[in-house]
Amino acid sequence: MKDYFNESDFIRFIFPIDGDCLNEYDGLQKDGVLTIKVKVFACPDADLTVNETKAHYNGECFEAEIPLYGYRSTLLAVDHKDPATCARIAVYRLPDCTGKFRLSSDDNILFLADITRNRDRYHSIFENPYLSVYKAAHDKYGAKVHLNLFYQFADHPGFTDHKEPFTLSMMTDKFKSEWEANSDWLHLSFHAKTEFPDKPYENTDRETIRKECEQVNREILRFAGEKTLAKVTTIHWGACNQIGMQSVRSAGYRGAMGYFEFTEDRRPLVAYYYPDRLIDHVGNRDFWKDNEEDVLYGRIDLVLNCCTLQNVLPRLEEIRKNPHRGGFMEFMIHEQYFYPDYVNYIKDFKEIVMTACRWAHEHGYQGRLMDEVMFEK
Repeated sequence: MKDYFNESDFIRFIFPIDGDCLNEYDGLQKDGVLTIKVKVFACPDADLTVNETKAHYNGECFEAEIPLYGYRSTLLAVDHKDPATCARIAVYRLPDCTGKFRLSSDDNILFLADITRNRDRYHSIFENPYLSVYKAAHDKYGAKVHLNLFYQFADHPGFTDHKEPFTLSMMTDKFKSEWEANSDWLHLSFHAKTEFPDKPYENTDRETIRKECEQVNREILRFAGEKTLAKVTTIHWGACNQIGMQSVRSAGYRGAMGYFEFTEDRRPLVAYYYPDRLIDHVGNRDFWKDNEEDVLYGRIDLVLNCCTLQNVLPRLEEIRKNPHRGGFMEFMIHEQYFYPDYVNYIKDFKEIVMTACRWAHEHGYQGRLMDEVMFEK
């Protein structure tokens, strides 16, 4: 497995590491320039520079103040006693990510079936009760919303009421112009073919996930338009092997979201295929990019269906105290918890969503889609 921290190298970056996405909480931002304190491991008697700036040994590692210009920067550490001994990484500066938030939802498909069933009765997609929650969060608190879609719904043991099978190919395109008109705040993307089995792409092959991803993308383009199709997604269960993520990348997704944390028994949770130490690192930041795979990952800060109405605010405040996670806030929920006939129905679904978005608004956060903050303008 790849060593993302280059532990065996004679010179290695301690902070930042390759792929780190940096913001004003990582240094001093002034006049469009972000200056960070770079830390490098090297032999104590090395004659070390970083980007030709002299680095000083502090008793544990070398440090140098380095300015970052633009979106992508290369950092080069060289020991001039042996110029062949060097380390090089690429890092990113995200100038528009702090003080921003996004609301996303996974496992979405039932609301599309409802819109299709009521296409002759609804005058707007926002007459759907579920989608109207997100419209309210947008209108009142400036939330921008991302919905990750299943391709199909079949018999589901979690629901007591019978629901007819549905696939995205059945989704009406009657409201395509309305989807496009709201694409500045509402995006859609691939999530999985269907809910079961769990972790369907943990050991996938290239062809399976590529086919299922493109199947969803094609239908989104048909019924909602190109502007609505996001460049970022969350893969179902956040479990996908390396070749699977390469297929997702080739299908146009440049970024992916995850929890990057562990269960109580230290099993990775919504962390794709990465090793434990990197999961710890990414889980304590807003964003990180895998430079070799050209995929940028974001941290989901809070899963709202794991909250009660009473504890959502304390949990948000706790996250905000960590400047490397509280710069950009990502709230996520799952569609099925909205419905009264679901076994784990949350009667406070709307109130929890609105409370989180109100908190963000009142603390100065502005709604942003990931396409707006993760990538170079």
